[in-house]
Amino acid sequence: MSAAGAAAVLVSVLWLTGGLRETPQEPVKAPGRPIDQGWFDVTVRDARIVNVRPPFGNAPQRRLEVRLRVVNKGKETASLGLSGFGQGVAARAANGKWVKPEDVEGTAAGSATAVVQPGLPVEAAARWPLGPREAPAAFTVGLRKWEFGTGFTDTSFRWRVELEDDAGLAGRLTLPVAPS
Repeated sequence: MSAAGAAAVLVSVLWLTGGLRETPQEPVKAPGRPIDQGWFDVTVRDARIVNVRPPFGNAPQRRLEVRLRVVNKGKETASLGLSGFGQGVAARAANGKWVKPEDVEGTAAGSATAVVQPGLPVEAAARWPLGPREAPAAFTVGLRKWEFGTGFTDTSFRWRVELEDDAGLAGRLTLPVAPS
């Protein structure tokens, strides 16, 4: 093969693999240590398979649950669910995409809560649906970074999270899954 042919092959390979751009690195973290998401400090405890009774229905459903300790570092109360803290939590699916939890529940001072008060720790559970026979040995959860500022067209200051797949992760943890 000539030098020009080898160079053409190299350029083709670089083009197919995305060029010489640096691949974004996800910060790998260990469970049991706080991770700074910006708006929240989150300590990931563990992952386990649980049976949950849905609000409308009798049959329990299997879920993969990640237990977390959440502390709001902001000045205002935040929703614990998918319109607040839950937006900053995702699980790595088999296709490589990040998937948000189906629901997030919490307890503070022994009582159920749907919000995170500034400075008050909340024990939270983020859950993803499981099929009847699914029993993963490990589960990867990602915590997205929150930033305080204005949006592109919104001039009001508020907490925002980047929802792109691999953009803006404060931490990524792969947890062993405890059976139910």
